[in-house]
Amino acid sequence: MLERVKPGYNSCQEENRLHQDLRWITREGGTFCVMAGAALESLPAFVLATSKSALASGQIGTIPMFVGAVVQNLAPAALRWVASVRLWSIAMATIQGLTLLALALGSMLGHMPLWAVFMLVSLYWAAAWSVGPAWNTWMDSIVPARVRATYFSRRTALCNLLQWSTMMLASWMIARGEQHGLAQQIFAGLFALAGCARLAGAYCYAHQSEPIPLPPNFRVLGFRQSLDKIRHNPKARPLLYLLGAQFALQLGAPFVYAFLVQIKHLGYGGAILCMAAGTISKVLVLPRLGKRADQFGSVSLYRGAGLGLAAISLFWLLPFQQLLFCLLVQACAGVCMAAFELANMLVYLEAVPTADRASVLARFAIFNNLAGLLGSGLGGLVLMLAPDNYAALFALASLARVAALKLLRPAQLPERRRLPVQKRRQPEEFGQRLLKPYRAKRRSLRLEVKQRTPRKG
Repeated sequence: MLERVKPGYNSCQEENRLHQDLRWITREGGTFCVMAGAALESLPAFVLATSKSALASGQIGTIPMFVGAVVQNLAPAALRWVASVRLWSIAMATIQGLTLLALALGSMLGHMPLWAVFMLVSLYWAAAWSVGPAWNTWMDSIVPARVRATYFSRRTALCNLLQWSTMMLASWMIARGEQHGLAQQIFAGLFALAGCARLAGAYCYAHQSEPIPLPPNFRVLGFRQSLDKIRHNPKARPLLYLLGAQFALQLGAPFVYAFLVQIKHLGYGGAILCMAAGTISKVLVLPRLGKRADQFGSVSLYRGAGLGLAAISLFWLLPFQQLLFCLLVQACAGVCMAAFELANMLVYLEAVPTADRASVLARFAIFNNLAGLLGSGLGGLVLMLAPDNYAALFALASLARVAALKLLRPAQLPERRRLPVQKRRQPEEFGQRLLKPYRAKRRSLRLEVKQRTPRKG
């Protein structure tokens, strides 16, 4: 926060430093979203075009994430050795960029083995999960709590606009490449763009201030200690709901892209266009969600997002093949995901102590991704037992998303100080109110006569 800025800074210098930091944080978020729009959103299409397997296309977003979450458990100890959240973030972002460039090179050379794709994507996610806890700890020392919800909602909206624009460009390029038989070359170009964007994000990291290189009481906690930090902290209890929500979400979400291509017959470019509709809807609602988060907290965001995502999973069962219908449904999904992601960010920043955040989030990432892996595994099993039976898959996902809300406890409101109960006086009758002044006057005269009368004897 502002109080943590290096000594010697006056208030004016602190404000100028804060504005510069916020600009570089926004730029870094923009480069990240360009990378996400060019590469992460194109990975299911790339795997589907390479392997022709809906199962592989769905698992590319879950298996590598789980493997990366397991590997990144070395991050808290390594971060303590590096002793700088900025240096650690720069190193992990550089690894992400180089991994994407390697993926682009392999795609450019020709047919890339599926195991190599999964290995490179797993390495990417290992670096991505490793930078997350350090970045959250870093942001806590830069962005004051008084502007945190408003700033991050606006930043996320702007970044999602860039991601949507990149996705629109990627969908147009993939559709054109598919028509001319140049899909592999187009994917290689998108991965190269994503790698360069992530390296630019590392450059943005280098220009941000570092008020606290590492919290003075930074600790490396084990699994049991990290779990106790969550269980015994009322503010961190939404993280337990997040496990169930992640399972229910990944039960159907990874297979939406294959569903749009195989059942709705939209093509690779049309399916990515639908994904872009979800991104642009985030841009439109995030500023309002930031205000709602300030008023009602993250629990209300979680609850609204869970109910909305459960309904959207059922919307896919309606017998409409038009592109406009798919765009509308995915736009509604984007609104719900915006609330879900904003609630995640606020819980990470506010519920976990700064000194323990790197360890707690690193350990929690394993269970979070394990829940997602189990969800996608169950969804893949449903498709294996009944190929192209997306109706059963989406109905099961909807039930799971409603059931996960049982883990979300209501927010605990602060106890109000109870004032002592005062007995209400009985209303006086009309005659008593009239006689009250006369009785008081007669009582005072009697007292005066008694005081003036001399005593006998």
